[in-house]
Amino acid sequence: MDTPGPVSVIIGTYNDANIIESTLAAFAVQSFQDFEVVVADDGSDQDYSPVLAACASRFVHGIQHVTQPKRGFRKARVLNRAIIVSRFDALIVSDMDCLPHRDFVRNHLAYVKSGVAITGRRTHVSRDVVRSPEKILEGGLGFGPLSLIGFRLSGKARIIEHGLVLPIFYESHNRRLHGSNFSVCRPDIVAVNGWNEEFEGWGDEDSDLGVRLQHSGVRIRNLRNKVIQFHLLHDRLPMVNPQNEALFQRTRVERTTRARIGIAESNASEFTVRRYGAADCDSTTMNC
Repeated sequence: MDTPGPVSVIIGTYNDANIIESTLAAFAVQSFQDFEVVVADDGSDQDYSPVLAACASRFVHGIQHVTQPKRGFRKARVLNRAIIVSRFDALIVSDMDCLPHRDFVRNHLAYVKSGVAITGRRTHVSRDVVRSPEKILEGGLGFGPLSLIGFRLSGKARIIEHGLVLPIFYESHNRRLHGSNFSVCRPDIVAVNGWNEEFEGWGDEDSDLGVRLQHSGVRIRNLRNKVIQFHLLHDRLPMVNPQNEALFQRTRVERTTRARIGIAESNASEFTVRRYGAADCDSTTMNC
């Protein structure tokens, strides 16, 4: 952006409440602080509200919590609603099991601008090497180069080369959008109608968004060694979803830009929004 900040950080969530506090702690110690958090939850059984209420005071603009009823994997749908309720034009999208490097927000904002979306990659780490939320708040994640090498040698980390911020050679020519790590300006994502809610079940919804952004003229830059995340290792998700694969193929063949069902079709009555901390303030004046 021409003038950095403020920004809305949107975090996709589903259950796994034992990691959300660590993720929020990592965001609370970012080198750039002028942002709100929007938690976009795809119908979790677990109740995040005590953690969100306790953490909200650590964020200048508080936390918003958007939820929808659980009816299968409908992440695209709740992310669209999170875009609508978010309050700032710079948008960074992440996942709850992706812990951000301390310069994650700052580095996204340094490069995202109208007509340019930023994406990155991630280093994979085992859960048992993640510090407690208290220790993260005191001293950060502690994932420096030597630590990452040690984790790799002990089988507790993979792709550690993506966990280093580099001054040069930080950009990749792979333009595929990673939904857990990207930033975009609001007008650009609204112009393509956000995620296509025809995508249900895991797979291709983020790639589809990335291709439609490019069809609309938005350039995607992959800054794999600038915007760094540490993703928790877990079982691999299914690699093939025939229905979503067909939808993605349609987008590529027809050079689609606008989602058939997306932001414009979102119905506020189908979602619940709770606000914690400064998010309770008026979105324009910020006076409580």
